[in-house]
Amino acid sequence: MLKRPKRALCFIVPALLAMLWLLRAAYTAASRIVDQITAGTLPLDPVLIQQQIEATNTGPGGNLAAAVLLVAWLGSILDALFVKP
Repeated sequence: MLKRPKRALCFIVPALLAMLWLLRAAYTAASRIVDQITAGTLPLDPVLIQQQIEATNTGPGGNLAAAVLLVAWLGSILDALFVKP
């Protein structure tokens, strides 16, 4: 059981929102690539598929979500190690 549930929410909520943003962006990109493959506009060439994945850009929102996830994760670890209850 959590000893500090309110403080834990300060880390869980932003991390969860950032993870959902990243998963939604990955799902959207994967759906577009699958649609291109099934439509025949993108051949089943691994190099071309990799290039298509690399060309997918989530914009500044993706970078921000990754940073929020990293900061929340590191913050929760540091909180657990160094902050007294």
